[in-house]
Amino acid sequence: MMPEERPAAENSVELSRVQQPSLSRARRGRLATVRRDFFLDHSERLTEQERALMTTMLNRLVGDVAAALRAVLPASWAGTNYDDDYRLVERLTNAGLLDEEALLALLLRRAEEEDVAIAARSRADRRELRAIQGLVSHDNGPAAASAMALVLARGRRRDTLGQCLLTFDDVPPPAARQLARRVGAALRSDLIATHGPVAVDEALVQAAAEVAESNDPERSLDALTGELVALLDSGGFLDDRLLLAAAAEGEIAFLAHAFARRSGMDSAVAAEELLSRNPARVMALLRISGTERDFAAALIAASGNLLAIDCDGRGLEHFDGLTAADVDLERALLLADDDYRTALDRLEDNRG
Repeated sequence: MMPEERPAAENSVELSRVQQPSLSRARRGRLATVRRDFFLDHSERLTEQERALMTTMLNRLVGDVAAALRAVLPASWAGTNYDDDYRLVERLTNAGLLDEEALLALLLRRAEEEDVAIAARSRADRRELRAIQGLVSHDNGPAAASAMALVLARGRRRDTLGQCLLTFDDVPPPAARQLARRVGAALRSDLIATHGPVAVDEALVQAAAEVAESNDPERSLDALTGELVALLDSGGFLDDRLLLAAAAEGEIAFLAHAFARRSGMDSAVAAEELLSRNPARVMALLRISGTERDFAAALIAASGNLLAIDCDGRGLEHFDGLTAADVDLERALLLADDDYRTALDRLEDNRG
């Protein structure tokens, strides 16, 4: 006998009765968030593309960590019915357990780097320079091997549609340990009904420790890029021609490591300056790294539109306008401890 289908209108009325109290509470509780969102500086907002990319990367990363945890749980638990990974992400998000600075900073930097790379590929005057791929056939054996390792690692961080992804190795070790434990905690509710809370807690704690131990920062994209830059630099191959080719292709990570190596700062700091969309900060980075004026002009011509630097001469005005004292001040700030710089950012006192 077929079940009787209730009229849609009747279902709708009943649903509205059930949901009305929670919806009212949601509206009242939403106001604080809406007020913050409404008055956010438009220039600081995520673009729709950045939001979508960060969401995809985070969902896939959490799913990968969950899969790794399930793989090391007792073999007899293999038949457990788990919630899908999107529900898992939702559970962690609602509890505020994914709102961690190191993780979000990584997601944002990767999304911004991808934005620049996409813009570079879509330019009408784009040339197939293949700066990094071309290094695979470099005469220097170690540099060629390092380039190959980087190219292969980049390929593993793309899905079948070419979408940018993260791996667990890309997450800094402290954040990786935290993520493994939190995803493990989110899996608990799927397991305790059939395996009991004591056994589940013991197994998940052990599994999280094993997964966290598998995190290898030397396999991260950041480390592989840094290794390639170091090999090229030590061999005298990190010349302006290569940097300009990388700039034209929107290779922000490669440029960040190159300028960081020349100036002694952390590559993440150099990337932040390159991606700041602030010509004064980008030009200060070039001055700190000892860049000559001719190279700065060529860099603006090659990638100024990618870095939000005008190609009409005003970018060079920032370069020329920096005094030695200005450069020393910027260098001191950018080489400072990250906690100190973060405090200055919050005090809004780091740019004078």
